[in-house]
Amino acid sequence: MKRFFLYVILVLSWCQCLRAQQLDSLKRASLDAKLEEYVAAIEPAGPDAQMEECDFLIESCADSLVRQYVALRLYDHYFSSKIMGAESVAIHILDKWFFTGEVRMPNDVDLLNARVYADFNRNSLLGAQAPRLDVRNMAGEGVTLYDAPSKRYSVLYFYDTGCARCKIETIKLRSLLEAEEYPVDLYAFYTGDNEDAWKEYVTERFVLDAEGVNVVHLWDPEMDSDFQRKYGVLQTPKMFLIRPDGKIAGRELDTDALGQILSSLFAEVNLTYGGKEAMDLFSMMFQGSPSSPEEVRGVSDMIAQATLEKGDTLMFRQLAGDLLYYLASETGRGAKEGLAYHVDKYILNDGRVWLTTDDTLKVVGYARIVDDLLSKASPGTRIKRIKVPGVLLTRSGEKEKVKDLAKIGAKDNIIIFHTDGCNICKAEIAAAHTLVNADRRTRVFLVNMDQVLTDDPSLAARLFDSFDLSSLPYIVFTDKKGIIQSRYETLQN
Repeated sequence: MKRFFLYVILVLSWCQCLRAQQLDSLKRASLDAKLEEYVAAIEPAGPDAQMEECDFLIESCADSLVRQYVALRLYDHYFSSKIMGAESVAIHILDKWFFTGEVRMPNDVDLLNARVYADFNRNSLLGAQAPRLDVRNMAGEGVTLYDAPSKRYSVLYFYDTGCARCKIETIKLRSLLEAEEYPVDLYAFYTGDNEDAWKEYVTERFVLDAEGVNVVHLWDPEMDSDFQRKYGVLQTPKMFLIRPDGKIAGRELDTDALGQILSSLFAEVNLTYGGKEAMDLFSMMFQGSPSSPEEVRGVSDMIAQATLEKGDTLMFRQLAGDLLYYLASETGRGAKEGLAYHVDKYILNDGRVWLTTDDTLKVVGYARIVDDLLSKASPGTRIKRIKVPGVLLTRSGEKEKVKDLAKIGAKDNIIIFHTDGCNICKAEIAAAHTLVNADRRTRVFLVNMDQVLTDDPSLAARLFDSFDLSSLPYIVFTDKKGIIQSRYETLQN
């Protein structure tokens, strides 16, 4: 509220002057002008902040007549606003002030109309979960919409065959989708009950030639789905844009507005990932390297909450892609296991943003490679039964042996894949010697990948196929049954 403090003071000072006075036309005009300045000032803040500002202003009006007038003017402003999302502010004012009896409507008819407005709009507000619909397609088969996440955006278009505006909007919508071929699902919902008129309309006006668009024609002649109340369909046409996660991204749209949103969503913006500034930022954020997978999950979720959940898909793409490249360059368990979470939740299984050719090449394609590596030797699975030559470290010394990786022979087993000339590998091996000397229950098996590659290339291929050996040393912990406890470990404290 501090952000708009000056405007609040100006409006409140005028309201205080009107206490216990009759609101004549001149005073109303002056107050209206100040209220218009006020709502214009808070408009960029978004619906949540607007609700808070309106509550504060209404609550601050001490005189009941002034409070009623201010509340009504604010409600009327958001009720009649053409700005998408204003409906939520109007309904909030109704719920908090009028429906509770804190402020009275001028008469019962106005109150009834307000209840109808709220009831027919509150279920389909911007950002809300799209209400489920159980309807039928042209073949008479049952179709359920928005009961689960999808992989694509969808356009939900309500129309009637006898509606003149619908005929124009249908032509414009068809032209837009044919010209741009956005990868969306179009649910064309006929709101009437004349099947013959519907099929004739579809044949004559609604045949799309757009390869990327999937069109499904729907209706509900008995109105069992309650689509009118759920989506506020009191008149047609009415159009919504639904995100893959089922949230409403656009409401009360016409084709022009839909085209602007889709153009922004599917714009070919070529981003560069893994730059020095981004790598330095994450390095500072993780204080060098992630200490645990949970730390990475927290950052990954925070990025999504700060960008994706607010509709900023471009910033999400940039930050999520940079995080992918940063984590892939790190070697520790925290980074790698955290990377598995990030890739699975926000890249490979999230079709909301990774839609362009550039995304596929730079992010999705890379994430698939990373995912393939991370899928090898997952914690909780049994390690592959592969006989490998190496050096077994125990408290009694070290011996060259050929061991089945699933049968190292101790309660706690550590397998270190290493290479010659690697200082980090040498440090881990030195730490392994210290560990086995201190703990007789632990055995360490050292696998020199340089030697395996030279002596037995086919064995090396099996090992590369079974473990993520893209960066060495690679250290795996197993129990006495060969179940992998953890991977990407370090023995250095």
